[in-house]
This record gives sequence, C-alpha cells and structure tokens, in this order.
Amino acid sequence: MTNDKQIVIFLRQCFYSPCSKEDNRDRPVWFDKEKIFHNLLHTINPELAQLVVVYDEAFGEKKDTFLHYWHTIDINCGNEADSYLALMDIIKNQKLNKEIIVYVLEDDYLHRKNWCEVLLEGFETGARYVTLYDHPDKYNDYGELKSKIFVTKSCHWRTTPSTTNTFAVKYGDLMEDMNTHIAWSSNTPGGISNDTGRFNALSDEGKLLVSSIPGYSTHVNNQMSPLMNWEDYV
Repeated sequence: MTNDKQIVIFLRQCFYSPCSKEDNRDRPVWFDKEKIFHNLLHTINPELAQLVVVYDEAFGEKKDTFLHYWHTIDINCGNEADSYLALMDIIKNQKLNKEIIVYVLEDDYLHRKNWCEVLLEGFETGARYVTLYDHPDKYNDYGELKSKIFVTKSCHWRTTPSTTNTFAVKYGDLMEDMNTHIAWSSNTPGGISNDTGRFNALSDEGKLLVSSIPGYSTHVNNQMSPLMNWEDYV
C-alpha cells in the first residue's frame, strides 16, 4: 500500500451478518448492499482516498457475491467483534504514515458527494476522531447532552460522546489508542463490539469525537442521519 493518499478507507464487507437480527437493524425497503457499495465507489475522490476491502467469508464466499471481481483481503471470522479485531490487525500491519487518515467503514453506510473533503475538514476542529454520521439518538435519548459546535468550510460539527464502528482517525493516533480498540471488541456478549464503551473510554482519555451536522453519511437502518432523503443516494 502506498502513502500517497490522505485517506485510506478500510471497508469491512460481508454477505450476511448475525448483527442484522439486532433490533436496531431494521432496514428500509430499498436497502441493498451492492448499491451501497457502488454509492461508495461513486462518491470517493480518488485524488484524496484509496479503498481497501476486507471481506469476511464466514457467511458466504466472495465468488458468489457482487465483489467477485474485486481484490480483497479475506478473513473468516463470523461475527462483528472478531472481524473488527481482524481489521485492527490488518491496519497495524500496513505501517502507514502517522498523518494518514484511516476511515474504518462498515458495509451499510451511504455517503453524500464531497464526503472525502468534508472528512478532512473534520480534523480542522482539533478532534482526534471524526464521523460523518449524524446520530439521531443524540437529539432524543441523551437527556441534557451538551455539545461544542465548530464550523468549517462545508458544514458545522458537534462534539458527541460516541459513534459506531465507522469512524476516521489519523493512523498514528489509532496506533496509540489500539489497546482501547481491542479491549472493547474482546470477549463481548454476542460477538458484537461495545462501540459506545469504546468511545466513552476514549473520551475519558480526552480524545475528542466530532460528527458533521447535517450528516455526510448515514447508517442505513432505523436511525438514519436526519434532514436527508437517503433513498436518493442509492
């Protein structure tokens, strides 16, 4: 892998995941992983970012999917937490420049145009971690949650206490925080990482997380980033 891009996207892709049975995984009728993958390809700025696909073959061989033509790093894990740990191991072995932004991405996120540029802006706020997902639960389920607001060229940003396992961080910072990332995906109930615990722990260590408002991406489930008609993006 070269160090000539500012962003390296590590996409975890699978044909089927046991996580799909979780209560918060209700999908809109238009949900389609292949279309979501093509949305990613069509919205990446190739001058800024390169894509690495990590495919978990535990629930379906790649040759039987739309990724059959795509070069992937293959793993065989079978649950979210183990695949996250495998991904962390893959990223550690890349030996990237410490200033390169690593975008850890799950396979059920849609993106808007220019998200690469906006992602870079997120680091102008001084945050250590950046997400483009504007969590609707942060407006309803957190009581008296208070956020600091920043503004960059394209949008506003808010501090937020946690996010999912889709986030961006500089490679050097991820390496420093690696033990925390490993801890919250190790020996977890049901084979699912505790992403809230992970980011609460990082916050306790003073590592700021910001999310764009409005969102430049969304988790495609029953908690999508507000104000956008995301079906228009598939």
